[in-house]
Amino acid sequence: MRINTVRSGLALAMGLLLAQPALADVKVQRTSVKVGYDTLLSADKNKNLGDQGYLVVNHMTVSDWGSFIGWFRFENPLDSAENQLGKDLGPATKTWMKLDYGLGESPFNLWLQSFTLAKSTAVEENFYLGLSYDLSYGKLLGTVSMGAQYAYGSFSPTKESFSGISGMATSLMLGYKLTPKLIGKFYYIGQFFRSDDHQNTFGYDSYGHQLITGVEYHVNKRVFVGTSYKHRKSWGGALEAGDELLFEAGYKF
Repeated sequence: MRINTVRSGLALAMGLLLAQPALADVKVQRTSVKVGYDTLLSADKNKNLGDQGYLVVNHMTVSDWGSFIGWFRFENPLDSAENQLGKDLGPATKTWMKLDYGLGESPFNLWLQSFTLAKSTAVEENFYLGLSYDLSYGKLLGTVSMGAQYAYGSFSPTKESFSGISGMATSLMLGYKLTPKLIGKFYYIGQFFRSDDHQNTFGYDSYGHQLITGVEYHVNKRVFVGTSYKHRKSWGGALEAGDELLFEAGYKF
């Protein structure tokens, strides 16, 4: 049987853990919804982006076999935001899923992860397959992962499309319980050695990354608020290094 406190680190890293100690031998399933606002801090570097509101639905399952975390994010749902060029930003949907399937009694897991972006001008899918390793150092819990990447997508401004193996990816997801109600979280994902087709379609470099760090405060067992700092480069529409600040409020079921 895998140690559920380690599995709960995955939930901590996404800010979905209730403000109470993890209980061993208990299967946990939780769904939450949150609304937020994303503000660009370096708008001049990525003029195709803009400030926008968003809605997110999260789900998390922690079990003896491993864990699953996923979310669906609807950006600019009212189609009211503009980019830094004064053009309609348009709505977008993003989905993210992470599955860690435990390999016996070891801290290693089979790692499957997917990130999908879809909007009127672009579609991009990134799928990762490899191994992850559970991390547990006191209150610091999470996973580190590495594997191969398969990707596909299209971008109407360049009239390009691609599909196939596109290098490798690595990720680090951490959660730290600062107080019984305050949780710190950190997430990094990097892609290496992207294929030429992948780069040419979106104007990306061979290497791209996204980094998110923030805190969540649990008002009670249902309601929470949080803020996060996001840094992207050659990732998800951000061609140059760009910074963002996010503010969120949510409810757990």
